Amino acid sequence: MIMEESISVGVARGLGAKFALITLCCLVVAAMATTATATDFQSLAEQGYRWVLVNGPYATPNKADATKLANTESAASNIELQDKTHAYFILPGMLVLVLENDSSAGLSRIRASGIVVDLWTETRYLSRQPMKDSYGVTETPESSGLGPIATPSPSPSPNTSPLLDASPSPSASPTPTAAPVLQPHAHHHPHGQG
Repeated sequence: MIMEESISVGVARGLGAKFALITLCCLVVAAMATTATATDFQSLAEQGYRWVLVNGPYATPNKADATKLANTESAASNIELQDKTHAYFILPGMLVLVLENDSSAGLSRIRASGIVVDLWTETRYLSRQPMKDSYGVTETPESSGLGPIATPSPSPSPNTSPLLDASPSPSASPTPTAAPVLQPHAHHHPHGQG
C-alpha cells in the first residue's frame, strides 16, 4: 500500500511539473506575440501614414475639386456637389498614405485601400496620431490592405477608364492598378495548313 501511495504522489508531482511548464510556455508565447504585434505608430506616421479624422465626402481625385469641397460648408449634404466633384467618403480611423502635400492649399494627395485612384483631401482631416475606426480597431498598413510601404505606383487619371489605359508601352511593365485587357489572337496558318 505504501508503494502505491508513493507512485501516485510521484505521478501527481510529474503532472504538476508538466502543468507548470505548459503554463510558462503559454506565458512566453503570449509575451512574444504581444511584442511582435505591437505597432510602432510613430514610425508609421514618419513613413507618411495618417488616420482620417472626419466622416464624409471629403476626398476627390481632382485637386481643384478638393478645393471646392474644402471651401463649402455643405459638402456632406450637397449631393450635386458630391456628384460634380466625384467625391469619395472617408471615415474616421481609416488609414491612408500621404503621397504629396500642398501646404499652400492645405491639401494632401492620399492613397486609400480599395480605391484605384489617388485622392486629394484637406490636410487638416488627417492625423499623425492613431485613431480607432468604427469597429474599435486601429488600422495598420497590413490590416487596412495598404500593405507595407513600397514605391508608389502611378494611379490612373480620374478622367479615363483604367481598362482603356491598360495597354502598356513595349518597355513598360504592367501596374497593379489596372487589369490587363485580354484580346483574342488570330491564329494564322500559312497556306491553309492547320
